[in-house]
Amino acid sequence: MRSILVAAAFLLTAASSSAQAAGGLQCPASLTVQAQPDAPGGWSPYPGRDSHGFAGISLVEGDRAAQMTAAAPATLAPDREVRRGRSLVQVWEFTGARRENVFLVCRYRDTQATLAADLPRQIRRCTLTLETDIRGAVPEVPKTPPQLDCR
Repeated sequence: MRSILVAAAFLLTAASSSAQAAGGLQCPASLTVQAQPDAPGGWSPYPGRDSHGFAGISLVEGDRAAQMTAAAPATLAPDREVRRGRSLVQVWEFTGARRENVFLVCRYRDTQATLAADLPRQIRRCTLTLETDIRGAVPEVPKTPPQLDCR
C-alpha cells in the first residue's frame, strides 16, 4: 500500500512540474489545437489539427480561473524593456512577497488557444527575449522563436 502511495505522489509531482524545465518555467515550443468547424446547412464539418508556434507570454495576477474568463485580465506590464542589438528584452521582477497569485499564459501564433500555469512563488524574475527587425519592431513571424527564462 505504501509503495502505491509513493508512486502516486511521484506521478503527481512529475505532472505538476512538467511546465518546468531545468532552467525554470518554460512554455512549450508549439501548441496543437483541435479545430471543429461550424458548418452551415448542407455542409458536413470535418475537424482539423493545427500546430502553432510559440509567440510570447502574458503574466497575469489573480485567480487563474476567474482571470482567464474575464474580458480584461489583470495582465502585468514588464518592469523594464531593454533593446540589445536586434532583440527586445522584457523583464518582470517579483522581489517581494506576492499578495495575489501570478500565472504565466503562453500565447501561440494564429490561434486564440493558450496554455497557463501558476508561477511558483520561488520564481523571482521572468525574462522574455524577442527578435526585432531593422526598425526595432517585433515581426509577426520571427525567424527565431521568443526565448523565455523564469527563475
